[in-house]
Amino acid sequence: MIDPQLEQAGWYLRDHSKVKEEIPVDGYDAEPWNGISDYTLYRENGEVLAVVEAKKTAVDVRLAEAQLTHYVTEIEKRQSFRPFGFLANGLEIHFVDVGHAHKREVFGFFTREDLENLLYIRQNAKPLGSIEISNEIVDRSYQHEAIRRVCEAFDVYNVPKPGVDTSSRSEEAFGTVAPSGRLGGGKRKALIVMATGTGKTRTTMGLIDVFMRSNQARRILFVADRDALVEQAKDDGFEKFIPSEPCTRLHSWDDPNARTQRLYAVTLQTLSNIFEQFSPAFFDLIVFDEVHRSIYNKFNEVLEYFDGRQVGLTATPADYINRDTFLAFDCTDGKPTYLYTYQQAIDDKFLVDYNLYSARTKFQRQGIHGVDLTEEERNALIEKGLDPDDINYEGTELEREVSNRDTLRKQWEEIWEVCKKDSSGQLPGKTIVFAITQDHALRLQAAFDEMYPQFPNLTKVITHKSEYRGTLVDAFKKKDGPRIAISVDMLSVWTVYNFKILLIRKDVFK
Repeated sequence: MIDPQLEQAGWYLRDHSKVKEEIPVDGYDAEPWNGISDYTLYRENGEVLAVVEAKKTAVDVRLAEAQLTHYVTEIEKRQSFRPFGFLANGLEIHFVDVGHAHKREVFGFFTREDLENLLYIRQNAKPLGSIEISNEIVDRSYQHEAIRRVCEAFDVYNVPKPGVDTSSRSEEAFGTVAPSGRLGGGKRKALIVMATGTGKTRTTMGLIDVFMRSNQARRILFVADRDALVEQAKDDGFEKFIPSEPCTRLHSWDDPNARTQRLYAVTLQTLSNIFEQFSPAFFDLIVFDEVHRSIYNKFNEVLEYFDGRQVGLTATPADYINRDTFLAFDCTDGKPTYLYTYQQAIDDKFLVDYNLYSARTKFQRQGIHGVDLTEEERNALIEKGLDPDDINYEGTELEREVSNRDTLRKQWEEIWEVCKKDSSGQLPGKTIVFAITQDHALRLQAAFDEMYPQFPNLTKVITHKSEYRGTLVDAFKKKDGPRIAISVDMLSVWTVYNFKILLIRKDVFK
């Protein structure tokens, strides 16, 4: 059962330059006193990269950790570094980096390239906390704080415990205390919760930059569940803030850049189809954007498959994040690794709160119910052959089932009157109108076109059905027109493309 698992990772048993079985640990003595390793995995120069200790499926392989530790410690005496280790019984595989990290269960064996990469990181990594954060990428104090909190969660600190004799350098004499005094360190997952508009993307780029300059990550993957978020990470993130590193967006496994870049961006949907084509240790760091939306189903498979350290991002308030999301990112106390709330951002004057202007008619607010109609209204319905008691519309159902062009005109008139105007005071500033359905959006557009024929490019329906390669959203974001975007419950799109318009311009009609 173990043989095919090794071969799947490129360790072909017939290639003895890569793999040998039952090799005496203490040289080539036929009767070594310290045992025989089950599988030995070699690098190109003949040094041992890793040792695999194999047990029967009935044996809990974790109990063999002491045996594996002895093997790799002895082998280290005969070469320039301590090899890695795997514990396997055909059902489970555990990766062991003796003296550097706790053993952890992994989805499969690592390739030779993976182990060479991990060896490079082990030999060249600097503490994340020792790297200065780039002010050219992040220039706000709370963004720096977010990066430091994640660094503290991931770094391993060897701080002497107070009142303990440290002359022996024993593990008992040291604890893991971050510079801030927080207990922790050595984690492999972290969760950042930051309000929309406070710069999650830039904060992420600052964190990635720290990881790369500390030699703690050489291949990094950014995952999001929306196409626009992925494009933003690549164009406005990687290429803008880390231009010296090669980056690509993954569209499929046969992409010629799928294995040659340093920075990768991909949609969750694409990754769910191709993730098993990568080895579990291919990525050193994986960032999941808007993680609260996709924690289940195939997303969870991706979380479990990859061994690299993982950072989850979300703008959802911490109180609304379910416990499973916290647990998935090792936040067992129900608190994120770093939290910067919407209210904090307002208090710090990085965001401006909004005012809600309510302009609903009585029918839109209360709906239409037969029992509430006047006697005159009931009689009018009866004359038309309708039963008044069958009339029962909630407010939200009116627009879905009753098309009233006069109501649409009145709504546009009120929007035009109260919305934020540009510097001329004549035309509306950037405004978003959320329709109930696609058809409703088109009716709103038609009513506007009829009322304001002199402004043919002022309003556009922008939904996933009308969009073409981001051209409409890009025009709304960067150009003078359109000024009014009509969308359909597409908040995620606006989160990417300056949803902060609704936060900064406090008197925009929304």
